[in-house]
Amino acid sequence: MKLEILTKLFDTFYQRTYIPICIIDKSHQLLFPSYSPLYLHIQDFPYLLKQDKYPVHVINTYQSLLASFSYEDFIILIGPCLLLGASQEKPDYFSQFQTYISTESLDNFIKAISMLYTFLTHQDIDDKQIPIEYLRINPQAMSSQEIFEKNVYDRRIEDTTRDSYQFELRFLDYVKRGRKDKIDWIFTQFNKTYIVSLAESSLDTVKIKFISIVTLMTRMVINEGVPLESAFGLSDALIQNLPHIRNVQECIQYIKYASYEYIKLIQSNAKKCSTLINQCVSYIDTHLYEKVTLQDLEDLTNHSSVYISSRFKKELGISFTQYLLERKIEEAKHLLLFTDHSFQEISTLLNFTSQSHFTQRFKQVTNQTPKEFRQKNFQYL
Repeated sequence: MKLEILTKLFDTFYQRTYIPICIIDKSHQLLFPSYSPLYLHIQDFPYLLKQDKYPVHVINTYQSLLASFSYEDFIILIGPCLLLGASQEKPDYFSQFQTYISTESLDNFIKAISMLYTFLTHQDIDDKQIPIEYLRINPQAMSSQEIFEKNVYDRRIEDTTRDSYQFELRFLDYVKRGRKDKIDWIFTQFNKTYIVSLAESSLDTVKIKFISIVTLMTRMVINEGVPLESAFGLSDALIQNLPHIRNVQECIQYIKYASYEYIKLIQSNAKKCSTLINQCVSYIDTHLYEKVTLQDLEDLTNHSSVYISSRFKKELGISFTQYLLERKIEEAKHLLLFTDHSFQEISTLLNFTSQSHFTQRFKQVTNQTPKEFRQKNFQYL
């Protein structure tokens, strides 16, 4: 499109919307209009001139909104627009033009930019292709609301929310199950999972994550029956030692240490059982994907089925059949959360007679179907 046509188009756009647009060439010389407040301060916004994989760039100064994209041999600069709801106590240097420019919410500004980009390039664009740089011109500290908005957009661009959630679910499951080997493995994924910054310092970032993980583990062990004073006592001790951590690697190792301590807490609180029942429970846990019967336990222990059944009821408070069912349902939960296996496949793996039988038993134990359980855990992702 010729420059003359573009200038007429952008002039009409401004008259209708009060959103200013200017055109510069690849050497950053102003072509249209003869004066632009954004171009005058372009050296303060190098992000608008950045060449990367994103077709559109947006800046939110917490007072004003700015944007840019390349088109043919030109760079299109959009803005400034005043940010709707911004504090008037700390204006930036675009505020003096408020009579001549529009006031927009961030969402409406992005919609206008997207429409303009699509109109010119004939290419659709979505929010993930429009990264937002939050750039405070005034040096005052950001408010909590501003930090929240920035983090939401950072997570959308980095697309890490689901990964972080999956990490936490899997990690807590391994702590609950006492799987130290799995915990060792999962820590190799730590740096890949938490790539969204929560603080300026990477050490502070990991310390913040440590506190959140300790909080989750504390709640989890309480749900597993650990007394409140024991759970919170461990939590307090771990967090009180946090200031002595000097670098990121130490903090990551400290998270692993904390997980081992919570495993000990669960295991020390477990009911003290006889050698016979411990032997039976261990056999069940290592043969969950097989058909386990009382006859198997009889052959293993050289005790009668009747005697084994009575010891289960006396020491664990439930029958052998109920214990086996609950352990299989716990394993089914793990498969539902951390694999893509179908309900039929899980039913077969855990030796239920049919998918309908699996669904019936799962609901009996959890008060929800396998489908409801899976959907509930991923409903906001």
